[in-house]
Amino acid sequence: MAEQLIARRKALKYFGLLTATAAGREFLANWLPSAANLAGASRSGDVVSMPGMHHAPPPPQPAGPYAPQFFKPDEFETVEILTEMIIPTDDQPGAKEAQVANYIDFVVFSAAEFEPSLQREWNEGLAWLERESKRLHGKSFRQLDAGDREKLMMDMSLPERVSTSRRSLPGQASIAATEKEAHPGFGFYRLVKEMTVEGFYSSRVGLVDVLEYKGRAFLSEFPGCTHPEHQT
Repeated sequence: MAEQLIARRKALKYFGLLTATAAGREFLANWLPSAANLAGASRSGDVVSMPGMHHAPPPPQPAGPYAPQFFKPDEFETVEILTEMIIPTDDQPGAKEAQVANYIDFVVFSAAEFEPSLQREWNEGLAWLERESKRLHGKSFRQLDAGDREKLMMDMSLPERVSTSRRSLPGQASIAATEKEAHPGFGFYRLVKEMTVEGFYSSRVGLVDVLEYKGRAFLSEFPGCTHPEHQT
């Protein structure tokens, strides 16, 4: 839960890109949960207020099929696959249900003026992923079976898992730093993971359905602890 809340705070840097334009504010108005989704909301037309949003966005409109603004169709399909690998659907909805790929596409599209490096990172990362997939398996990442995709993703994330396992050991800082650079796809993996988590936990699905965020709800009385062992 703590990591999820941290991710929501970090997401504000991307909200800044979206609130800079009318199109971005309109996207956020449809992306952020409306107060109708949050228990205790006073007006059904409200949207969640986030720091950095200096102008009230327009009321959410019914969303039609999303048309990618930045990625080409085959690239967008790859982004969808990657986000679903980061937050898969299990007993709870995942990145697919939250349509996190839409969020990533629009954020990267909106970065053209204020953070063009983000577009470059995605272009270079996707190009690398395609080259690596074809080098290892002779086919596009989109065409790989689930096992080969997972193996490639696990290889890309290995430096993170190794450094985490050694975090508590003394004298390992320089080794961990070296390992983080050991896989050429690690930087892209981190970018995909960061934006997927941020997008998911700012969406209605992630915020309301998974985290069960209640908005402005309040309790009329505090029920206290319900664990039997704590009852007097």
